[in-house]
Amino acid sequence: MRRWLNWPVFYELTEIYTAPLNIMWFVLGVAIAQYHLGVVNWVNVGLCLVTVFIFDLAVNVSDNYFDYQHASDREGYAQKVNPIGRLNLPARGVGQLAMALYVIALLPGAWLVLRTGWLVFLLGVCGYLIGIFYTAGPRPINATPLCETVVALSIAFLIQLTCVVVSTYGVQPLTWSTVGVTFLLCLPLTLIFFTLQLANNTADREEDILNHRYTLAYYLGKVGAVRLIQAFLVIGSLWPLVNLVLGIAPLSTGWVALLLPVMWLGMRPFFKVQDKRRTFMSTVKSASLFFLAYPLLFVAGTWL
Repeated sequence: MRRWLNWPVFYELTEIYTAPLNIMWFVLGVAIAQYHLGVVNWVNVGLCLVTVFIFDLAVNVSDNYFDYQHASDREGYAQKVNPIGRLNLPARGVGQLAMALYVIALLPGAWLVLRTGWLVFLLGVCGYLIGIFYTAGPRPINATPLCETVVALSIAFLIQLTCVVVSTYGVQPLTWSTVGVTFLLCLPLTLIFFTLQLANNTADREEDILNHRYTLAYYLGKVGAVRLIQAFLVIGSLWPLVNLVLGIAPLSTGWVALLLPVMWLGMRPFFKVQDKRRTFMSTVKSASLFFLAYPLLFVAGTWL
C-alpha cells in the first residue's frame, strides 16, 4: 500500500476536500440541541464528529472501489473516469484501504456507544449499512431510484438527529416530538442536498445507464429531473420561513431565504445544459452557500 498510496491519491479516493461540510452538519445538530433542549455534551459530539469524518472517507473509497468493480463500461468509465483505472491503482489495495478506514471509524464509534447506549448503536448500525450498501452488493443503493432520497436523508437528517441524541444523552430523553422538530429543521438542508444529488445523477445519466445504474434521473429524464430540482430548490430555500411560523426556529434563520435568487442564478447554466464538467460545479457552489449559511444563521439565533 505504501508504494501507491500517497497524499494526492488519498485525497482523490477519499474526497477529503468535502470534509468541511461534515462540520456544518454537526454545527446545525448542536445548535438544535441547544436551542430546543438547552444542553450539549461536547465530548460526545466530538467523538461523533470524528467517527463520521473517518466513516465518510471510508464510504468514498468504498464507492470508488465498488463502482470500478461493477462497471460494465470497462473501456470508458472504469479506465478513464474512475480513479482506480485512471490512476492505475491496484483495486485490491483500494478495497483494503476502505476496509481499514471502516475499522478505524469503529474505534471512536464504539467509545461513543459505551458513553451513550443502544439508541446511538442502532443509529450507527443504520448509518454503516447505508454507507456500505450504497455501492456494495448485487443491487447497490446508488443503482436505484431511491439513491437521491437515501443519501439526502442520511446526510442532512440522520447525522443531525444523532448529534442531538448524543448531545442530550442522560439529560433529556429522546421523544417523537424532538425527532419531528429535528426533521422539520433539517428539511431545508435535506431538500437542497437532494437537488444536488439529483443534479449529479442527471449529469451522469448516460454514464450511469451504460453501467446499469438506474437512479431517479433515469426515470424522470433530464427535463423532469431539472423541474424537480427547481421545485425542491424553491421549497427548500423557503421552508425556514415555515419553521418560523411554527415557532421552532430562531428568527435569524429566515434570512437564508434571500439566497434563493442567488442560488437560482448560479444554477441557471445547469438548468439549460446538464454537463458534469461545464455546469455541475455551479450547482455545487450555489448549494454550498445554503449549506454554510443555514447552520450559521441557526447558531447566531441560538447563542448570540
